[in-house]
Parts: sequence; C-alpha cells; structure tokens
Amino acid sequence: MIAVNTLQQLAQAIEQTPLALREDTQRLKAFLPEAGLTCCSDNDIPGRAKPAWQGTGFDLYLVDATAHCASLTNDLTIACGVVLALHDDDD
Repeated sequence: MIAVNTLQQLAQAIEQTPLALREDTQRLKAFLPEAGLTCCSDNDIPGRAKPAWQGTGFDLYLVDATAHCASLTNDLTIACGVVLALHDDDD
C-alpha cells in the first residue's frame, strides 16, 4: 500500500529535482522506503495506462504485484511500487 500523501511528497521532490538528476531513483528512494521505484521514459508505458499522478515533465504510475505478473494499477491499496515515467523533450 502506498499512501496518497507519500505519492504527493514524492511528486514534490521530483518537481524540485533538476531534470538532469531525475533518473537517479536512489535520491528519491527515501520517499518510498518499503516500495520499489523504477524510472523509464513515458514512451515505455502502454498508451491505455493512466498515471496516478501527473507532474511537470513526468508521470507516476503504480505497480501491482499481487498476481503472477506485475502490472500497472491506480489502486493505492494494492500498489507495491511506483514507476517514474519521464517525458521526452519532444513530448
């Protein structure tokens, strides 16, 4: 489970992080001590997926690993991780 305020704090920290350093998930891991944090390009996210949070230059997606394979979810109660999807310059 990931709390809404945890997601908000993570998003604020990302907003305050210079663009060149946003891929460094180790700097942001303190906001999710018991959950995973992965970074990718927003082009790597399926088009039908809806972000749990939209920020300037990034989106946050929630990961559900309750089934055999991990998938994206918008349900904070089953989320076990977050994907930081960075927007490309041409987006």
